[in-house]
Amino acid sequence: MKRNSKAHFVTLLIASIFFIASCKKDEAPKTDLAAAKREWVTGSWKQKDIQLGVSTSVKVGGTKIPLLAGSSMLDDPTINYLLVAMAGANPFGFTRNNVYTFAADGTYTVDGANDYSIAFSLPVAGKSGTWDTEVYSSVLALFPSKDVRDPHWINDITASTLNLAITITIPGLGDVPMNLLLEKK
Repeated sequence: MKRNSKAHFVTLLIASIFFIASCKKDEAPKTDLAAAKREWVTGSWKQKDIQLGVSTSVKVGGTKIPLLAGSSMLDDPTINYLLVAMAGANPFGFTRNNVYTFAADGTYTVDGANDYSIAFSLPVAGKSGTWDTEVYSSVLALFPSKDVRDPHWINDITASTLNLAITITIPGLGDVPMNLLLEKK
C-alpha cells in the first residue's frame, strides 16, 4: 500500500511538471534598442550644461590649478574666472539657452543666441543638417553637409536626458573633451 501511494505521488508529480512545462509562455516583445534610442533622440532638447570630460590642470603664473572632470563650463567659478581672464568673457555662457532639435525625418537644427553659442557647443555641426545614429545607436552622427560627418558618442540617454561627448578647440589650450548635457523640452 505504501509503495502504491508513493508511485501515485511520483506519477502525479511528473505529470504536473510536464503540464506546467507544456503551457505556452507569454514572451516579452523584443524591442529594437537602436530604434528605441533613435526615438529617444528625436525631439527638441534644451541645453542643461557643458562639462569637462576629463580632469586636467592649468598653470597660471607658476601655480597649477586643477580642473576636475564634470566641472561646469557655465557655472564653475574657477573655470569662469580663468576664461574671463583669458578671453574677457566666458564664451560658453553664450550656449546657455541653446535648443537642439532632432526631427523624425532625420534633420536637425541648433538654435542659439549667436554664432558663438554654436561654436562653443557643436562647432562642426553648425546650425542645421541631417542626423542619424550609428554603431548600434551609440553614436549620434551629424551631417551639416554631404561631405562632412560630425560624430558624437552618446554617453548616456534616457527618454528625458541626453549626454553627448563633444570636443571643443580652445585657442591656447587645444582640443578639450567635454560633455554636452541636454534635457528634453
